[in-house]
Amino acid sequence: MKLDRNKKLIIGIASGVVAIVLIQLYLAAFRHAVYSELETVDVLIAKADIKPGTVITPDHLTSVPQPKRYLSHNTILQKNEDAVVGHRAVMQIEKGEPLQWTMLGAARGSGFTSLIKEGERAISIAVDNQTSVSGLIRPGDHVDILGTFSLPGPGGAMRLATITLLQNVTVLATGGIWGRGLQESEPYSYHGLTLAVSLVEAELLTFASERARLNFVLRNVDNIRTEEDLPVIGWEDIMRIGNLKQIQHERNIRIIKGKGGE
Repeated sequence: MKLDRNKKLIIGIASGVVAIVLIQLYLAAFRHAVYSELETVDVLIAKADIKPGTVITPDHLTSVPQPKRYLSHNTILQKNEDAVVGHRAVMQIEKGEPLQWTMLGAARGSGFTSLIKEGERAISIAVDNQTSVSGLIRPGDHVDILGTFSLPGPGGAMRLATITLLQNVTVLATGGIWGRGLQESEPYSYHGLTLAVSLVEAELLTFASERARLNFVLRNVDNIRTEEDLPVIGWEDIMRIGNLKQIQHERNIRIIKGKGGE
């Protein structure tokens, strides 16, 4: 009988311990849920309405605490304010609205667009190994752009002619490389040049690239002079002996000057 009483006592004590452990686990889970509801973090909100395109400054921002568990992963925390300042709003942000990373575009003055000067545009033109000077053109170089067109000649017959379209054009990128992404001596291939041009020049190049084969002529880094009254060169000009003699004469003068002569 005494042994039965001891077994019952042990079972009772064990049951009590299990009950206490379960209660403790329940209370811990309950406290965690309550604290999760109450835990807050400071998030950035718009101090006033922010229009699309506005560059964000500290004056546009303030912060308020919000429950942490209900925040989106895109919500911007107050501790990240320095990373927000300088970016542009890409949509309307209402006063009091929490800022989201998806509301912001690129930072002002950063990235590729910082290379584009006021009043200019960036346009990409397809090239191959031949038209890009064997791929030797690099970001920051200057080029002249020639186009070979089929033009109406005397009597309505079509003739091929080469025209210098633009001179001294800045190359912003070769393929996906811009800035100083690679050393000059490192070879790499690309299939497009991105150029800095005006809007009118962009129209000209867009039309020409659809109608002609464009070639890019690499300039000396110090040569900023442009030529005036350049001729339209066709087959008849190549066959005209006098023209070829004049071209060779001018080449001879350049060679002599290049050696220090007059």
